[in-house]
Amino acid sequence: MPEKHYPGETVGIIGNSMASALLAQSAGKLGYRVASLVTTELNPVRQFSSWQTVTQRLTDEVLQQFGSRVDVIVTEKNLLTNRDYLLLNELTDLPLSEDLIAITTDRLIEKAYLDSIKALVAPFSMVTNLSDIKEAVEYIGFPCILKTTQRHTDHAHDHIVLYSEDDFPEAEAKVEESTCILEAWIPAEKKASLTVIRNERGEVLIYPIFEVIQSETTGTQVRYPASVQAPIEQEINRLGLMIAESLNLIGSLTIQFLITSAGVIYINNASIGLNEEAIFTIGSMSQSHFDVSLRALVGLPLPELRPLSKAAIAIPIASLNTEKVLTQYMLRTDWSFVLFNPMGNQPQDLMGHVIITGDTIAGCERQIELTEINRFDD
Repeated sequence: MPEKHYPGETVGIIGNSMASALLAQSAGKLGYRVASLVTTELNPVRQFSSWQTVTQRLTDEVLQQFGSRVDVIVTEKNLLTNRDYLLLNELTDLPLSEDLIAITTDRLIEKAYLDSIKALVAPFSMVTNLSDIKEAVEYIGFPCILKTTQRHTDHAHDHIVLYSEDDFPEAEAKVEESTCILEAWIPAEKKASLTVIRNERGEVLIYPIFEVIQSETTGTQVRYPASVQAPIEQEINRLGLMIAESLNLIGSLTIQFLITSAGVIYINNASIGLNEEAIFTIGSMSQSHFDVSLRALVGLPLPELRPLSKAAIAIPIASLNTEKVLTQYMLRTDWSFVLFNPMGNQPQDLMGHVIITGDTIAGCERQIELTEINRFDD
């Protein structure tokens, strides 16, 4: 039975990122204490924490000590194993069902689950050796992608694309390290993502669909709204709601979709928990992803969501000219600035994002061009 948590109780957050810092900030605004477990001394979470534990490794002993001192736990994705989650679940409130834990930690289980509910995913197969790979390629075909099944491992994001049999030696070395999943390559015209938040009452809040793109001038950008046709938008929202409810989600779920030129929608992955991509919701939406996620985790009702701008582009400050960003910071009321200066850093060593808002994506791009925040003088 899901638990309710009242102000004064302690929210335990595992992770070093800005997403963890923003969730800690949200918890403090609502009257909760924050405990933080991190693996690096310099982190943005520290300034919003009632207390913080720094450890080199997330061992059983460290997790037991941390879990026994908090009332509810939330963690960044790809940090813990299935066994770690089950250990924490014995010590405190972990708002994740066994199905959610399995899907969060294991790509193979995630794909099998999505396939079982008739959601379209790329053809896939578990592989443990070169013979498995050769057999799978016979029906998956080239090109295909080899990924480790476990998301917490050091090389979990070092995927290998196989274009021909010439890539078999590299693939064999990878499967010797760990069990893998081989997926077909989907020739997607567009990638789009959807974030759904659900609480223990069954209330659901769905954020507008967004895109993550790579820009030549500013690196990674998160853009809202995604440029997808209305029928595709409706189907993506339907799938997001269906998956959240079928998993009995409590908290946040972000789903990435691949959309082909023919309008076919594949689910690429589904991730539970904190996500830095959601920073675009600060300033562009009436309620940020982090405020609403915290409300869902502690058992509070979910508020109504209203867009504050018609379009937004979120860009990491590391990709921008800091001096020009700070000039706009002192001038503008229409943009949002999510800035951190972790304790121990020099004052000028800022990290965070700038959220440029406007009536259209093109209008946001024009503002970036006019303010020259992406320009570095020689």
